[in-house]
Amino acid sequence: MSVPLLVFLHGLGQNPPFWQEQVTALPTGTRAVAPWLEGLRPGRPGDFDLEKAADATLAQLNRFGVDQVALAGTGLGASVAVVAAGRSPDAVSHLVLSDLQPRPSRMAGLAQRLAVRAMPAGQLADAGLDRARMLRLVKAASGIDLRPWLGAVTARTLLIAGGSDAAGTAAGRELASDLSDARVEVIPGATAPVPTRATEQYNRLLYDFLG
Repeated sequence: MSVPLLVFLHGLGQNPPFWQEQVTALPTGTRAVAPWLEGLRPGRPGDFDLEKAADATLAQLNRFGVDQVALAGTGLGASVAVVAAGRSPDAVSHLVLSDLQPRPSRMAGLAQRLAVRAMPAGQLADAGLDRARMLRLVKAASGIDLRPWLGAVTARTLLIAGGSDAAGTAAGRELASDLSDARVEVIPGATAPVPTRATEQYNRLLYDFLG
């Protein structure tokens, strides 16, 4: 691959092993890391801060001694990736984004909170969360607006959406129109989260894009 380091960023209600199938399929010689999103690690209670999460992601450059990274993010992780690329454009060569969140709206936020209330306790436990904290995080995430950072992003960007996820596809197309070098790929019939629901197609798009 042409990138020195690939950083996988999970979404809300997920954890680093979410990316197991992508890590397993890594091309030979590729370095990759799948950290906890800053503010979501179990045992470290506190409010999620988008810019702090982005800066923690960029800290992987110093950790691995590289000048650039490629970021692959899903859901909230995709938002963190965009902010990291906007805060330090020269440090992020590629973005691969999936399951994007629509721009803030009352109805979208309500739908997300209802979905959390229906989540099995075991799924929350896997992410190191209880229902009350998950609801607080969903409320914070539903207010994210990426527009202040988009003009600074120079990374080549691939947005991957599931054909059965109308909201995510629309959000991906809208974001792509605001970026200088972006394209959208829609996987027919796929639902969110795309990296686990359409793993083979996602991996092919991911690693072909990264070279």
